[in-house]
Amino acid sequence: MSSTAICEIGTITDSRGNLLLKMWTVGVPAGKRLWARHRHISFEIMIVNSGSGSYTTEHAEYPISCGDVFVFSSNEVHCITNVGAEGLHITNLQFEPRYLWGASSDSASVGNRASAIDINFCFSHSKEFSNRILSKQADGQLAPLLRMIQNELSARAPEFALSVRSLLTLLLITLIRDYGYLDASTNVSREHVRSIQRTLAYIDRHFTEQITLQDLSDLAGLSPNYFSALFKQISGITLWNYISAKRIDRAVRLITDHDTKANMLQIAIDCGFNNTANFNKVFKKVTGMTPSEYRRNGQLIIS
Repeated sequence: MSSTAICEIGTITDSRGNLLLKMWTVGVPAGKRLWARHRHISFEIMIVNSGSGSYTTEHAEYPISCGDVFVFSSNEVHCITNVGAEGLHITNLQFEPRYLWGASSDSASVGNRASAIDINFCFSHSKEFSNRILSKQADGQLAPLLRMIQNELSARAPEFALSVRSLLTLLLITLIRDYGYLDASTNVSREHVRSIQRTLAYIDRHFTEQITLQDLSDLAGLSPNYFSALFKQISGITLWNYISAKRIDRAVRLITDHDTKANMLQIAIDCGFNNTANFNKVFKKVTGMTPSEYRRNGQLIIS
């Protein structure tokens, strides 16, 4: 294998055509790879089909072995920095946090407190949770569930999207019950969770446009200061960092899309920035590279 090979398995979109979930395979050639502060709002689960290498995060470097499963919450820095002599073949699953909303029933809540899956599951995990789940630990439930999701996305039989969501919910419950994933520090009422969900849905639809704190806090029915604090409590990042991350996610897709002929100014405008200077500053803060550097090296950054 001389170059990175990507093959899409399947996607799920909302009624507006916005991507909610995607799954794909990646074949990566042997060798050292560029260290980049790669991160995105999407929650990511990856399983190693064959090969070996190293995964680097801000806090650790994990060896990669066949059958291992890796889990990364939203905005968590991660990057494959080395691939063994035999190359590496992986399957990636990513989904937007809002894809889970409503996946858990009210009976899963305690009193007026919201279910963990409805609150901040995608945004944070316990400090004790390891991003790497060894193959012998993953073989029991995680790996089979990922393969079942892959089969559903490939076959696209009637109600496949509902099946994928059900299987994904089971997978996440398994992470909570069997692998100590859950960050139990967040204790938020269902009412406040719904307020934040409304604003996140609005941001997902309008992040390329001008958005003000007052507009969002009005939508949530909260004061601007309280809304900002609650948003940070639930998502783990500030409101403006979340909006910036959404914009840069889109910019990365446009920059690495070979069919996109737009220059950097047009990409900046399309992603909600009014000039290239601000675009370049935010892009480097999120990715660790300038947009031009990312365009040259994007194929070397494997999530």
